[in-house]
Amino acid sequence: MQSCMQQPLANGTLHFPPFRAEDYREEVHSTTYRCRASNLAGAVRSRDVALRAVVRQDYEVQVYRAHALLGNTAVLRCVIPPFVRDDVSVSSWFRDDTIILPGSHEAGGRFVVTSTGDLLVRRATAADASSRYSCLTLHALTGERRRSTPAQLLTVTEATGGMPPRLTQRSSTSLAVAEGRDVTLSCAAQANPAPTFTWWHESGTPVGSSGRVWASQEALHILGARPEDAGRWECRVNNAFGEQRVHAALQVTAPLQVHVTPHLLVVNSGEPATFNCSVSGSPVAGVEWLHNAEPLAAGRARLLSPLVLHVGAATRAHRGVYQCVARGDDDSAQASAELRLGDTVPELQWTFMEQALSPSPPVSLRCSAAGSPPPQFTWYLDGQSLTAAQVGHRYTIGQYVDQRGDVVSHVNISSVRVQDGGLYTCSATNSMGTVSHEARLNVYGPPYLRQLPQAVRAVAGGAALLRCPYAGYPVAEVSWERRGTPMSAGLRHELRDGGAALRILRVDPAADAGAYVCKVRGAAGKLVRGELLLAVTRPPVVAPFIFPTDLQEGARAQVSCAVSSGDLPIRFSWLKDNAPIPKSLQVIEKEGGDFFSLLVFNKVTSQHSGVYTCLASNTAATVNQSAHLQVNVAPQWLKEPQDTSTLEGNSLSVHCQAHGFPQPTISWFRGIGGKTTDFQPLVHTPPHVKLWENGTLSIQTASSDDEGFYLCRADNGIGDGISKNVQVSINEPVSFDVVEKTATARRGDQVMLQCDVRGDHPIQVDWLFNGQRLHHSYRLSVSEIKTDRGISSKLIINKSNREDSGLYICQAGNVFGHSELLIHLAVQEPPDPPLDIEVTEINSRSAHLSWHKPFDGHSPLTGYLIQYKRGISLANDWQHADVVNISIPTGLGNLRTKNVDSKRMAVIRNLHPATTYQFRMLAMNAIESSAFTDPLTVKTQEEAPVGPPQDVHAEIIKPDELLITWKPPLRDTWNGDILGYIVHWGLHGTVNPESNNTDSRTVRGLTNTEILLKQLKKFTKYDIYVQAFNSIGPGPKSHPVTVTTQEGVPEAAPQEMVCYPLSSQSMKISWSPPPAQQHGGIIRGYKLIYRPVISDSRPRTTGNEVKRTTGFETYLHGLQKFTNYSVRLLAYTNAGDGVLSSPIFCTTEQDVPGPPAAMKAFSLTSDSILVSWLPPENPNGIITQYTIYCNGKHHLSKPMKFQVGATTFVHEVRGLRELEQFEFWVTASTSVGEGESPKPVTQAPNSRAPARIASFSQVLYIPLKMNAVLHCIAVGNPTPSIRWLYKKKTMKSSPGFTILQDSLKIAKLEKRNDGNYSCVAKNLFGEDQIMYQIIVLLPPESPILEVVDSDHNSFEMKWMIPKDGGTTLQGYVLNYKHEHGSWEEVLLEAERTSHILKNLRCGGTYQAYITAHNNVGSSHPSPTVTVITKGTRPKIPNYKSMVTSNATSLSLHLQTWPDGGCPILYFVVEYRILKSNAKWILINNSAPSRNFLIRDLQPATWYELRITAHNSAGSTTAHFTSATTTVLGATVAPVSERQNLKNTLHFYEDVYLMVPIVCSSILMLSAGIFFYVAIHRKHCLQSAERKNSLGVPESLSISKEAAEMDNKKNFQQIYSSSPTKSDGHHKATEKSSEIYEMSPYATFAVSPDPPRLMSAPTLDYTLQFKTFGHSENYSGVQHECSHTVNKKHKCAPTHVDSERQSALHRHGSIKQQHTKGEIRQNSESDSSGSPSVVSSYRVPIKQPVGRSLEIYRVDSSTESNETSPHFQRRPMPHQFTAEHSDRQISSHSRCQRQENHDKSWYMIHV
Repeated sequence: MQSCMQQPLANGTLHFPPFRAEDYREEVHSTTYRCRASNLAGAVRSRDVALRAVVRQDYEVQVYRAHALLGNTAVLRCVIPPFVRDDVSVSSWFRDDTIILPGSHEAGGRFVVTSTGDLLVRRATAADASSRYSCLTLHALTGERRRSTPAQLLTVTEATGGMPPRLTQRSSTSLAVAEGRDVTLSCAAQANPAPTFTWWHESGTPVGSSGRVWASQEALHILGARPEDAGRWECRVNNAFGEQRVHAALQVTAPLQVHVTPHLLVVNSGEPATFNCSVSGSPVAGVEWLHNAEPLAAGRARLLSPLVLHVGAATRAHRGVYQCVARGDDDSAQASAELRLGDTVPELQWTFMEQALSPSPPVSLRCSAAGSPPPQFTWYLDGQSLTAAQVGHRYTIGQYVDQRGDVVSHVNISSVRVQDGGLYTCSATNSMGTVSHEARLNVYGPPYLRQLPQAVRAVAGGAALLRCPYAGYPVAEVSWERRGTPMSAGLRHELRDGGAALRILRVDPAADAGAYVCKVRGAAGKLVRGELLLAVTRPPVVAPFIFPTDLQEGARAQVSCAVSSGDLPIRFSWLKDNAPIPKSLQVIEKEGGDFFSLLVFNKVTSQHSGVYTCLASNTAATVNQSAHLQVNVAPQWLKEPQDTSTLEGNSLSVHCQAHGFPQPTISWFRGIGGKTTDFQPLVHTPPHVKLWENGTLSIQTASSDDEGFYLCRADNGIGDGISKNVQVSINEPVSFDVVEKTATARRGDQVMLQCDVRGDHPIQVDWLFNGQRLHHSYRLSVSEIKTDRGISSKLIINKSNREDSGLYICQAGNVFGHSELLIHLAVQEPPDPPLDIEVTEINSRSAHLSWHKPFDGHSPLTGYLIQYKRGISLANDWQHADVVNISIPTGLGNLRTKNVDSKRMAVIRNLHPATTYQFRMLAMNAIESSAFTDPLTVKTQEEAPVGPPQDVHAEIIKPDELLITWKPPLRDTWNGDILGYIVHWGLHGTVNPESNNTDSRTVRGLTNTEILLKQLKKFTKYDIYVQAFNSIGPGPKSHPVTVTTQEGVPEAAPQEMVCYPLSSQSMKISWSPPPAQQHGGIIRGYKLIYRPVISDSRPRTTGNEVKRTTGFETYLHGLQKFTNYSVRLLAYTNAGDGVLSSPIFCTTEQDVPGPPAAMKAFSLTSDSILVSWLPPENPNGIITQYTIYCNGKHHLSKPMKFQVGATTFVHEVRGLRELEQFEFWVTASTSVGEGESPKPVTQAPNSRAPARIASFSQVLYIPLKMNAVLHCIAVGNPTPSIRWLYKKKTMKSSPGFTILQDSLKIAKLEKRNDGNYSCVAKNLFGEDQIMYQIIVLLPPESPILEVVDSDHNSFEMKWMIPKDGGTTLQGYVLNYKHEHGSWEEVLLEAERTSHILKNLRCGGTYQAYITAHNNVGSSHPSPTVTVITKGTRPKIPNYKSMVTSNATSLSLHLQTWPDGGCPILYFVVEYRILKSNAKWILINNSAPSRNFLIRDLQPATWYELRITAHNSAGSTTAHFTSATTTVLGATVAPVSERQNLKNTLHFYEDVYLMVPIVCSSILMLSAGIFFYVAIHRKHCLQSAERKNSLGVPESLSISKEAAEMDNKKNFQQIYSSSPTKSDGHHKATEKSSEIYEMSPYATFAVSPDPPRLMSAPTLDYTLQFKTFGHSENYSGVQHECSHTVNKKHKCAPTHVDSERQSALHRHGSIKQQHTKGEIRQNSESDSSGSPSVVSSYRVPIKQPVGRSLEIYRVDSSTESNETSPHFQRRPMPHQFTAEHSDRQISSHSRCQRQENHDKSWYMIHV
């Protein structure tokens, strides 16, 4: 599967083809990939490639409504769904038809798109509220554009009083942008008067109104973001009433770039290597080094710093590619460099080994080495150079270069001799060094010493090694002597290699030079000797030299290199920086004699600086001495500083770089007072001015203070240094110290607004008020004064009034830029009363009041006063003593007030539940209080019940089932309507509603006071209690009821079974008990079931044996020897046996075998007897051999013994005397020992032997289709003839039968080949016969499988034991599968005749078949059976118990949804506004089965809900309509009563026209049905009479009770279309036309409202009509099914009948109680007023094909459920349901329905 998702291509590309959403794999489509490439130079690894596959999903973008105060800034946000937010961004905004693009930063612009995609509408006006806004988004991956729905989304209101700033965004935000992108940060807030905004960087620098980084009120603009812009930005919002701050963390990201230098580095072996890595971009999380695509091995190299890699001494292992990998948060980059080895020391790759051989064979010695340049090999024999010319034609020496570049050298000797032996050495040498290897070649022979042609040379003071050049092998001793004295090991002499080498330490020319004698003694005692000469030479010694330290360019210099000692001649040479001195430097080398050399510099320059080395060499060694020459150089310009200018706010850099030796120091100075003659050093620079190490002067944010003259000076102490002054010019655009400020004034006072502008002249200033330019008038005047920094402008307003409050803009501009200052003027007035006071939330003991802050007269409000009192009788009496006053000061945090969407809220506590209150309030400021608001009347809500349910009782039904019953709480403790009960149960002592150890179930309805608990633990003590709940919540719990479930059988087998044999007839079994939680009761003991395992095809009876025990181990005795036993175990309680364990197998030990089953002895010749036998019937082990014994009958000598293999069954005993009687017997043996012997057989050799057959008559059991070989070994003299008989007829070879000399072969046996086969042997002296009986074994016959019982998650199957085919059954294989699944199999034992399949899907359809098998094979599969587990898809719930509502939310009680018998897995919840035709809004697609809340809804609004319940049997979709209440908790009218009416009607919209048409059509249809009923009525009456004649009376009490209940709920019956599902998943045989009938007598009730015009939206309306039964005046009511004694005609009861039967038959059978419990839980109907669905009438519809059922249900408010006693005033039914019928309807039931109709209300949608 993964290979299909990833396709590597030949060019190295990894291709990911498109995939389906269900094929998404996180490990494939959301991970990091890297590729690896390699060649001979090394390997590299790519940077990290983060793959994130995106599954295409549909999405919508929305813009939520926003509010702003007049003159403030509004923020519109484009809401992108979270699942596509990473890939979708806002590309533009639309205001009506105008496009607003991001990046518009002009000063004074009113519409700004921020970097987060928000739209800022600055200085909002009333016209902005009437515009339609929408946002346009772009999908970065698909290029798809989505636009939100244009709408009027902005509400602009006029401020009514002073208000401190209130943020409309989060106070802390973060943003990451790419380097070079423009950034706009927002700081949105509302205040009155409008606030001022100032921006600050974390460095403490305020942001101006111009430059690259500039602020414009609440927006901060950064043009071309740079890394230095990253950090924390702060926005300060303030006005006269308070201050707020917003912090924004900005991260500037740049693509990571990595460079490694040098790109190619070539070093010689042993030299150091260093790589430098430079990383640019941000952020950088870490740096890693790789070598050949692998992390650096420990010790291979070291990091001087994270960016510097150093190799101390390069070797071949260091070659390859080095990578520097940098990683950021979402990015990575890498660069590589190659390390090549230039000249490397040779390394031996292959060497020869020491060997010993005889003379004459050829020998080849081989060495190979690698190095650069390629090494040259030299061969040595006993230290002397070896060449072919020296040793003769038998030697061949050569070398070549192989494919890997290694040099291979060899020495071949064509015919080795004794004198060729010795120590051979191969030496590889190049310019970097020498490496060698040595080993001896030993040739067998007497000792031999070769003469060395030249002396061994050594260096004085060093070590000398003398090797004895001997040959021959083996040698007994090698010794040395000098000047006739034997040498031994001492302080300066070492003997190595057994004396073959003499090592002299610290060679002294006087004492050690001369001749040495080597003596070699052979193994035979032969002694040879030879002489070696040692010559000692002295190396040169060079005296140190130095250069003068004060040399400057142009000076002269010389240095001498002298040798103080050493043998002549001595050669001199000079190097500069380890290389020959270049001729271009014109340095003269002079020889001063035999022992010194001169180096002369006529004129030194900076190029002469370096390390000079003198090399002195002679025949002994080469030595060197070095000195450093440094030439001092005066500074010179590399980058000369230049004049620079920039705009204020921008950054600038002035470069100043110089070089020289020593490296010059750069110093900066600044002119004082703008002069070029007086400079001051730049030592303590401001934070925005930086002096870099390379000499550059950088000013980050330039201002006018930075303008002036600067001087750069370079000096290194050589000469006077260099310097240059430059001018830095800062062009200043207009700006303000602040961009916004506020001003206040008393009404009637004079107001002066001042605007101070900074910037270069000329400056133009204009004043604007609310967007309009101001001019001089009798109340307004403007004056301007020029200042040193710019200009000061003043606006004076005489006699200020309320209309003068607003936004004043001072606009200024010059040639370098524009800016503006915003001044918010507030003219103070007295306050107004609080606005829009309302109750937003009503609780049982508290009320939440909200109001809008009133106009405060531009004077801060000091607080509010709230008054409230009980009742509404004295509406205007607020001086009563019961009136409560609450003062709420503003600005105090401990008061219960808060701001929500420009509202103020207060919580009034300590109220009484369900009590009516009146509230009013006023506002206060420093001037005076406002008037009171109008009184507001509210009523507190209910509380949870305070009393527990009564008489809780638990009744045991089954070992794992309990029936729990109870009574409702006392009426005065309800605190509202009881909606249901919560039953909690858990293990005794652990019951706690908050604990995970407690289970609970919810029962809806006041009268549903019982529940059946299933799947409990057996024989377990439970605590049970019940809680009642209402719309508020659950009440107190009842007293716990403790009950213990019945004891059951163990639910698990014993564990850890172990068996091991003790002897050949006994074994030990041990185990541990089942898990404690699965005992099911008290374990009374264990049953051990064991039997031998049959491995052959012989029919034998091997039944199970059972042993009981109470311990955890037992012993089995009397077992069969060497037999494999199957052992199983179960635990049992008083209730019965538990689960049987899986078998374990154990084999008894071997024993001595029994005697052979039969034995014969016949005469072959005059001196031999043929003995034959059959294997023992009881081998008791593995037969290892047979022993044949022979003894003379009349002799007492020791018998002869012959041993043969385990597979031999005949043996010829020879060497016997003719006619002498001999006894023969045979024994079998195992590994234990020899077995018993049978009775001896007596026979005598005879030359006239009669015909006899050595084979035996046998009964053979052979499987079908197998080959059979019948042996017939005949003996006699003369040789007898053989013939075969079958059914007394002579056989001949034919197809299938082959007659051989001593056997009959039958191929592929069939059942017809059963029978007796005889072999007859005959000669002159006698005749013999044997008989074989063949029984052909067959596979077993097919079992017959049938279903015994089924449950929700299991079903039981049984079968009859089939015929076994002639051999013992081995077991069964039960195969089963789900209708949409794959086959699974269960292996069962042969003794089993039934099996329960568990853990199945509830309500699932399964297929199963079974096969039996024996040693021959498997039977044919049984017929496949189909079985359906119990349970259906979820039912339709009762609406009243399903949905509750308040003003802003709908609460869904999903746990009350009837599950159809199968637990509900999850819900899909969707909603939309009723009749809006909008798309469904998905709330949750995996909601659990518990209370679910839909929040943030609009008060007094109708909604349509679509809820889909899923369980393992399928899904069911239901539609509901529900309305939120008003804020005060009142319900709203249905939608149809609130729709606007239009003036025109289509003909089909006229109810007075359509109703008669519809009624007429229905009457015609009813008439047709009436005639159909009349035709069949007689047949139905006859059926009823026959039934009555059979004695099936209807119970009078039941009839009366049914009639009473039907009359009570007659007007609440609601009928709807619903599919009917037959029991057992079989289709109903009745046709829909036979099931349904409508009475021809019907009257219709239309809405009594006066005539009104109808519009298209109201076309879908509801008509009510009532049908009347044929017998309207009957006192009793006939039911759908009569209650009969004959069970054959019994029908399933309806829901109402179920409740009635539950009351009458509470203590029926367990099965009836179970059914009753299921019906009760599914009905969800009670007497509390919820509509009852009791009728069997259904409009026929087609059966759905799929597994899902979608049903529409309509509902209205709670009040609409009530029924009116008057027909004309009864409201229309608002709900219809769909349910499944679980049975087929008999024809008699149909007849009863045709005769007896209840009075019913029908609903027809037109």
